[in-house]
Amino acid sequence: MRRINVGDLRLAIRQEGSGDPVVLLHGFPELSYSWRHQLPVLAEAGFCAIAPDLRGYGDSDRPTGVAAYAVPALVGDVVGLIDALGYPQVHLVGHDWGGGLAWATAALHPERVRTLTIANAPHPTASAEARRDDAAQRAKSWYMLLFQFVGVAESWLANDDFRNLREMVFENAAPGTFTPDDVQIYLDAFSRDGALTAALNYYRANMPAAAWLRPPPQLPDITTPTMVIWGEADSYLGLGLLKRSCAKVRAPVRVERLPGVSHWVQQEAPELVNALLIDWLRAAG
Repeated sequence: MRRINVGDLRLAIRQEGSGDPVVLLHGFPELSYSWRHQLPVLAEAGFCAIAPDLRGYGDSDRPTGVAAYAVPALVGDVVGLIDALGYPQVHLVGHDWGGGLAWATAALHPERVRTLTIANAPHPTASAEARRDDAAQRAKSWYMLLFQFVGVAESWLANDDFRNLREMVFENAAPGTFTPDDVQIYLDAFSRDGALTAALNYYRANMPAAAWLRPPPQLPDITTPTMVIWGEADSYLGLGLLKRSCAKVRAPVRVERLPGVSHWVQQEAPELVNALLIDWLRAAG
C-alpha cells in the first residue's frame, strides 16, 4: 500500500497491474482489503486495479467532525484520487457505501467515469425514496437510526470483542467467506482510535434522522454504461432497491442477480464477480 495526496488529505491505496484504470470503492465497515480477491485478478487480466481506504478508514487520514464525511467531500476524494493518479477517466466500481459514492460520482462527474459497476449498493436517491415509502426496506434499515447515537453506536459495535459487528458482517455471510485472518484484519483496523466513529460519521453526515422526513435528495440521471451485480440474499437491501436504482440510469444497464449470495457479494462469490467484472470491462473496449 502507499499513501497519496488527495486535496487536503491523504488516502492509502492498494494498486496492482497496469493498463486501463479500475478504481474500486469499499463499503461499511470494510477496507480496501475487501477487494483482495479482485485486485490480482484484474491485474492479471491487463488492468490497473486501485482500491483506496476511504476517508476515515484504515490507513487513510481520519478527519474529525461529522461534516467532514458529507457526500460532497467524499465524492471530492474520488475525483481527487482520479486526478492524483493522472487519469482523465476510470472504470469505477463500488460496493455498499462505496457503491453509493460511485453512483454519486457518475451522476455529478460523468466525464470522469468510463463505466460504472455497482455491487449491492442502492442509488442514493433510490435509497432515500425506499426509506420513506417502503415499509419492508425501512425495517431492514433499522441500524441507520441506531448509528446516529454518538458513543452508543460505537459501544454497541465494539463491546464484547465486537460481537455485534461480527454478527452484522462476518456471520452474515456464507460460511468460509471470511477466514480468521480476514476477521482479525478488520477488527484490528476498527480497534484504532476514532476508526469506528469515522465510519459511523458517513451515516451521521448523510442519513440523519431528520433526513427520513425530508424529500429525497436529487441527482442527475446516470448517463454512464452501468452494470449492477446484486446478491439476492442481502439482509440489509431488498430487491426493490435494485429496481429503483436501475430506473435512475439513462444509459445501457446490465443487471446480474446472484441467488443465495449475501450483501458481501465480492467476498462471498469472488470468482463469479471477477468473471462478470472482467467480461464487462473488456466489452467496454
